[in-house]
Amino acid sequence: MPTREEAKHSRRKRILRAARDLVRETEKTGFSMRALAERADVSLVTPYNLLGSKQAIMFALLDEDIQHYARRLGRSRKNELELIFEAVTLGRKFFEKEPEYYRTVLFAVYNDGGREYRSMFRGPRRALWSSLVEAAVAAKYLKPEVDTDAFSVNLALIYFSAILDWVAGEMSLEEMEIRTQYGFALSLLAVATAKHRKQIHDHLMKMQNRLGRYANARRRLDQVSGERTAAAG
Repeated sequence: MPTREEAKHSRRKRILRAARDLVRETEKTGFSMRALAERADVSLVTPYNLLGSKQAIMFALLDEDIQHYARRLGRSRKNELELIFEAVTLGRKFFEKEPEYYRTVLFAVYNDGGREYRSMFRGPRRALWSSLVEAAVAAKYLKPEVDTDAFSVNLALIYFSAILDWVAGEMSLEEMEIRTQYGFALSLLAVATAKHRKQIHDHLMKMQNRLGRYANARRRLDQVSGERTAAAG
């Protein structure tokens, strides 16, 4: 017979699997907790007791993905500095697999705006960024006096703000990746050891050039749109 903790863990997994399936099927998070409980074959109070609010369930789904994401990142052969940028690229690849699913879940998280939203910068999400920064400091890519906690939160804020723009439809996943890496490079330049500043600067210029191409493309589109409007008038 399973222990009490094993049974609780099994119910929790069923609830999260049911929530993930419901989001995928409906592309919404508006399902009722009753529908979720029925889908997971648990009592109505079980999702509340084991996970809490709807937003907490969405966070738990993201946390499951972050564990998988962290394992994938851990298998990378990039060095400790490159791994910070690679984390953004890998995130883009995750979102590309199921863009509507992730948009739906992330919108539910961001749209809350309260305590649940602020927990985006705690727990596994914060631990992941802290571990990347600490590894870069230990490998002497970053200066030893860097406050790893403050710096990792700064990187997370840059990343999540770009994700929010993608969720809102303001930019593509490719642009989200470029703008995040550009912001990371600017931040990293301030705390990089002298030996590795050129590597970061080169990456910054690469991202800047790609952003320039985006700006030129937008200007051409605006010009065409203006010409069409004038012709129609």
